[in-house]
Amino acid sequence: MTLKLITIDLDGTLLRTDKTYDRDRFNRVLKQLRAEGVIVAIVTGNSYQKIADYFEESIWPELYFACDNGNYIVKNDQTLKKIGIDYQDFTQIVDFLDEIRAYSPVLGLGDAAFFRETKGALYDFISRYAKDVKYIPQFSELPEDSVVTKISIATQDTLDRNKILARIINERYEDVTAVTSGDGWVDVYNKEGGKGSALRYLQEKYQITPQESMAFGDSLNDESMMTQVQYSIAMENADKDLAMQCRYKIGNNNDQAVICTLESYAQSMNLAFLEKYRTIKE
Repeated sequence: MTLKLITIDLDGTLLRTDKTYDRDRFNRVLKQLRAEGVIVAIVTGNSYQKIADYFEESIWPELYFACDNGNYIVKNDQTLKKIGIDYQDFTQIVDFLDEIRAYSPVLGLGDAAFFRETKGALYDFISRYAKDVKYIPQFSELPEDSVVTKISIATQDTLDRNKILARIINERYEDVTAVTSGDGWVDVYNKEGGKGSALRYLQEKYQITPQESMAFGDSLNDESMMTQVQYSIAMENADKDLAMQCRYKIGNNNDQAVICTLESYAQSMNLAFLEKYRTIKE
């Protein structure tokens, strides 16, 4: 079987812990994959504005970007699809978080991100994931027709505590999905959205089957992506609750295991080498 679609998460997956990756190696293997007709998509919780920090503009035409957890899909700087949370839902969720007083939400609109602070340690933490964050005194000031692609809740809590918060939100609000997105974050989005919806969009657009698709990830916000592909690949550093659902597990992000795997595939255009990474027997 040959691949027609490869989707890659950023934080904890392609990116090292220090938010770098081997750009030259990635660009070379991307060129090889594209020459073979493989569609490559970066599917990330990061904002679209932040993507410019990681990928040179010269390679943008070779990639799809599915940002805000797949709810804002862009190619060649053109918006292709946007899935949002209803105004009533996102205002109710923000009010609930304000009652707890322990969490700081960021509202993503695909082409912009809004936060209620302009400086401080928390603002600096948030700016690592969303570039050019805009200040807004109250989220209720956003127009009612705003398409909020993602609510990012900066908790800086442990992963286990964040899973509890995600579960509470899922139980209270039936039209959204809440997932952990690595340590320190819980993401909320329209239940019809998520990274899996971005994969379905590309699979339908190019008539690609799950058997022709591969995904790399490390956190539970990657879970919906893994259900859409035959070649579901977890990182060594992945959340165990994600890893147990993936058919394969490779090395860790700091060792650039994603790039190594892509290079192995591009060298032969054969997936037999993956068997040594298989964790689920079928």
